[in-house]
Amino acid sequence: MSLFDAILHETRIAARSLADYAGGARLRLGVTGLSRAGKTVFITALVHALTRAGDAQARRALPVLRACAEGRLIGARLEPQPDDDVPRFAVEEHLAALTGGEHGPDARRWPQSTRRISELRLTLVFESASGWRKGRQELTLDIVDYPGEWLLDLPLLDKDYAQWSRETIEAAQGAGRASLAAPWRAHLAELDPAAPADEERARGG
Repeated sequence: MSLFDAILHETRIAARSLADYAGGARLRLGVTGLSRAGKTVFITALVHALTRAGDAQARRALPVLRACAEGRLIGARLEPQPDDDVPRFAVEEHLAALTGGEHGPDARRWPQSTRRISELRLTLVFESASGWRKGRQELTLDIVDYPGEWLLDLPLLDKDYAQWSRETIEAAQGAGRASLAAPWRAHLAELDPAAPADEERARGG
């Protein structure tokens, strides 16, 4: 990137930040974690608590959120999807799964794990405690849910297929995997790398 392009890029970021500050603050929160770490449940519980900010029990559930603990969080509301190309985080569906919905507590179940990126927009309304912008303020919060498997794929960005294959075979020879991977490694030993591609044979069929 040239010096001019870098300056232009920084100028755009500064202008966008100033516009956001003048028109109401915005915050984009990415939620990541390995598969089955509880991202979907966490986001659902967070949104549920924020949208019930006027409830005393909800305030106790968010003690580290200062505006909520101090009673300055007035409320929160769901907003239209900010990006039509990104699926909406199905908070209502997940909440119904966790609570049992109209079927009652006996129908409670864990919601489906994250399979693709999704997003949800909230507007938080709160009383500012300090600064020259005292009084009622709003914060737009965009929560982005990322599939946990994407974290495992990040190291692949700097590797080609040959390097990944070598490392996978080496890992399969480790103490913790050698016995489990023995049939697979035996099958690999029978394959001819120079032979024409044969997907059925590669799968061991």
